[in-house]
Amino acid sequence: MRSVKGVAAGAAILGVLMAGCGAENGAEDGGAGKAKESGPVLPSDGPYLQGELGGCFLPETDAGVEPTQVAGKDLELPAIRFSPPEDRAPSAVLVMLHQTDGDRCGWGDFAILAALQGVAGLSFDLCGYGDADCGIKDLDDPVPQVQAVLSEVEKQWPDVPVVLVGASMGGSQTVRAVAAGVDVDGWVDLSGPSNWAGVDLASVADSISTPGLIAIAEDTDGAEEADAAQALAQATSSEFVPAEAGHGWELVVEEGRLSPLGQQVIAYATS
Repeated sequence: MRSVKGVAAGAAILGVLMAGCGAENGAEDGGAGKAKESGPVLPSDGPYLQGELGGCFLPETDAGVEPTQVAGKDLELPAIRFSPPEDRAPSAVLVMLHQTDGDRCGWGDFAILAALQGVAGLSFDLCGYGDADCGIKDLDDPVPQVQAVLSEVEKQWPDVPVVLVGASMGGSQTVRAVAAGVDVDGWVDLSGPSNWAGVDLASVADSISTPGLIAIAEDTDGAEEADAAQALAQATSSEFVPAEAGHGWELVVEEGRLSPLGQQVIAYATS
């Protein structure tokens, strides 16, 4: 585990944000106005993947996208595997925990865009959501779920750095899992509530040794939650990003491409 990941990410993040103002499509208005972000863009009108993932409305791209199943003790978790194009070895793997108003499908756009940049991913239905079949005693305990997914990731992409990424509820559960000692190389909390399932995240901050990345929009989640997120970042030596607006996975994709924060997550994962 790379305990200096958060520090090492700084230079890479700065470079990505500067590159985000690059020239791709920037010449369309003669260079005037706000420059458009660089990077791949998802098709806005299909075609979409069919079969088991047909209801996810995931666009067909060069990224590999396929349904899979994660099994653990008393756990059967439907998942989606996202792979870089042309069987290219990934530079990192994102394990993605969804928010309450979604399931494994909700990470699709972000995960596909990440895969197109060489970062693999696995999103899965958390217990109590989607088609997850869970016989564990505490459905709100993220640890056995994350451990089962990490075992699957190790089979698929051995020895590749792994980063947990959680949106809203998934962000809080990511913090809880890392504090409980799951073995990952980094973590990202997007709009995670400061208290989830009766656990105050501030109370577990001292158990986190790997710096992460925490982002929240005060205009969306309120000043109290934004202050709590910033305090959590300080307590865990993590990067704090005050987003302009949006919640959870809305923060990392905009208009079919990675937002600056989405690029920042990729830079953090691959640093």
